[in-house]
Amino acid sequence: MKFKFLISSLRQSLVGALLLIGFAGFSQLSVSQQNAQTLVQNVLLGSGVTVSNITFTGDAAMLGSFNGTNSNIGLNSGIIMSTGRISDAVGPNNVHDKGEDMQRNGYQPLANLLDAGAETYDAAVLSFRFICEGDQVQFRYVFASEEYPEYVGTEFNDVFAFFIQGPGITGNQNIALIPGTTQPVAINNVNGGSYSSFFINNGNGNQNNSTVQFDGFTTPFIAEANVVPCQEYIITIAITDVSDGIYDSGVFLEAQSFLSPDIEMTSKISYVDGASELYESCGYNTITLTRTGVTNTVQTIFLETSGPATYGVDYTDFPTAITFQPGQNVVSFNVLAFQDGTNEPGGESVTITYRDTGCSSIDIKQVDFIIFDPPPPVLVTPGAAEQRLCPREPVDLNVDISGGVSPYLITWEGQAPGNPVTVYPDSSNWYSVTVTDQCGATIVDSMFTEIKDYIPLKLSVSTDTILCKGQKVIIGGNSTGGKLPIVYSWDTPGIFTSTREVQPETSTEFKLSVTDSCGITITKTIFVQVIEVHAVFDVAYIDHSTVKFNDLSYTDIANWEWDFGDGTGSSLEQNPVHTYPDTGSYIVTLIASNEKSCKDTISNVIVSYPPFNFWIPNAFTPDGDGLNDAFSGVGEGFITYELRIYNRWGEEIFDSKDYDSKWGTGSRGVLDKIPVDVYAYRIILGTPTLEKKEFIGRVSVIR
Repeated sequence: MKFKFLISSLRQSLVGALLLIGFAGFSQLSVSQQNAQTLVQNVLLGSGVTVSNITFTGDAAMLGSFNGTNSNIGLNSGIIMSTGRISDAVGPNNVHDKGEDMQRNGYQPLANLLDAGAETYDAAVLSFRFICEGDQVQFRYVFASEEYPEYVGTEFNDVFAFFIQGPGITGNQNIALIPGTTQPVAINNVNGGSYSSFFINNGNGNQNNSTVQFDGFTTPFIAEANVVPCQEYIITIAITDVSDGIYDSGVFLEAQSFLSPDIEMTSKISYVDGASELYESCGYNTITLTRTGVTNTVQTIFLETSGPATYGVDYTDFPTAITFQPGQNVVSFNVLAFQDGTNEPGGESVTITYRDTGCSSIDIKQVDFIIFDPPPPVLVTPGAAEQRLCPREPVDLNVDISGGVSPYLITWEGQAPGNPVTVYPDSSNWYSVTVTDQCGATIVDSMFTEIKDYIPLKLSVSTDTILCKGQKVIIGGNSTGGKLPIVYSWDTPGIFTSTREVQPETSTEFKLSVTDSCGITITKTIFVQVIEVHAVFDVAYIDHSTVKFNDLSYTDIANWEWDFGDGTGSSLEQNPVHTYPDTGSYIVTLIASNEKSCKDTISNVIVSYPPFNFWIPNAFTPDGDGLNDAFSGVGEGFITYELRIYNRWGEEIFDSKDYDSKWGTGSRGVLDKIPVDVYAYRIILGTPTLEKKEFIGRVSVIR
């Protein structure tokens, strides 16, 4: 008892702290407080049951209706009973211990379902008397609780029950049981570890997107009991907290699910307009019997037939004993009317009756329909032929129909079903129409539309063309047929000729259109492909006067014509080698062409160099007398030059990459500043063959 007191005190402290915090949220579960009389009569009650003496024990805030259409509670609407305020059931589930001690008494019959010594609090008890038309009563429900999941397996085993008493039932029997067992539905019996397939974990106060505040609840269960028809029973629906009144539990009862299974009977003749007349040898009438509620028992009912039409002679000999197998709630069969050859202008009526024995009177349920003689044959008269001067003018296709059974299915060839339908013919044409009545009789006919004295407009254009860049070509076409005058136009504004000359820079599509006086336009596309050749080459020196020419031309080059510029001849090779007989500059020309004879020309200057030769003096006199005043190497056969001068301390004092810029060149005053000394030089030369030649030595400055 001490341990229990400590847990209860702790739970009360947590609830008191959390109630001060408050929360904001939006939930798709909604509840509304209402009185017991309204809830039972207008919400819970279904077919086949009458109720009386409705009472409720508990706080008014513990009972009401709910709408769970867009929630995850599993039921669309109905009654909610709670051990706390029903408003606390509304999500999101953002508090793990939602609830309030309502300071209400418990309910001993519920305590009797639990272990000895269990104490109950905050009981909500709904009770009423009822009488069933059938031999069974049933309803659907969901049990939910905030005790999940922390207090599973503890003494906080909130419980509820549906107690029934009356004829044929021993004592006060609980029918709120785990499916397939005799165990009551309670926290410790249905949870994540016990009968978990019946349990839904709704989080633990951490599901802000949940639509229900309760941390867990069952899947929808069915409570049912066998009863004696027309005898009075008492049902008590009760739910209670166990061991304390803090964390709430609730039970959701589905709207209109408290019922006694009943039979409903409907008929529907196969004609699309839902008529109540059935024709001989035409269509059928579908009789459907629906058993309400959910039942696992076999049930057989008996049908009766009456009326001038004779059962089995004028219409189908269907079974009059209809049996529902366990779990089967719908049985249907088709009734066909037979052709008897007798003229019966007013038809013959048929009544199919099911006598449902009620508690105060016999409830007669029946369907009625009339059987008529076969309808007259379907006759189809298409509209008169239509004439038009130009194609694509609107024409209404229509047909007159008589006989058969309407409404008719009318389909014109190539069109959506309908009558009339509008078409826009390109040429004279027959349009076929198919008419089908409700009896399945099908008639095919046709209607003619004529485009008078019109030859269809056609346009022939020049084939696609391939050009070399810079070339011109004439493109276009000619039309035939159509109604004069004929107008040509191009996608280039202002051109109205049938042909035109073009010189596109790149591959281009040209569109030619022709329009006749009927407004019929035909457009064709002419593609002109422009091929562009680019002549490109570079060179590589084999020696000072022998050059290898490397072709880099594109695209799809097939022919090369080389002129080396020295008058010694030409070459048709792609990558020729040529030796120049003398030094000098020459203009080399390449003409590159492809297989379509598209060509391009490029000319570059090529230099033929003398053999390499180089001499370096070992002294010079920078005195400005015009004799040996500057220092530089002297030679030929090279294409790059670099001179660097260093003093005796290794400091670079002169640098030049210009062969004509020598060390020591300048005015007298500049030359005097070059001290008499021995200097180091470094000369780097590059030959046409890209060979590097380097010279390092000493040069003396003397006066």
